Amino acid sequence: MSIVPVRIGFKWLIVAGLIAVTVMAVWTWGVLPVHNWADQRAAIERLEVELQQVQSSNAALQTEVLRLETDDEIERIARRDFGLVYPGEEAYAILPQPRPAVEESAAEE
Repeated sequence: MSIVPVRIGFKWLIVAGLIAVTVMAVWTWGVLPVHNWADQRAAIERLEVELQQVQSSNAALQTEVLRLETDDEIERIARRDFGLVYPGEEAYAILPQPRPAVEESAAEE
């Protein structure tokens, strides 16, 4: 019978442990940060698109604000929505046509 020295098994155990520690270190300091970086890049790109949309919307709203501050626009809205007129002018409203009356015999059926 041959006796295998314990040192050889212990040596392989140390090598296996070092390999495991190396793999964990590479995973912790290499793979995970790259994965996080890729996720952050995707989030940044998505948020940049959203920022462009918000800036475009803000520009359109700013244009609308400037237009609404003009005297001509204020007058137009006052005439359209509130029926306001200058002294001496007359305002007319055109009413919609009345709905046709429903006959009682048709309503009973």
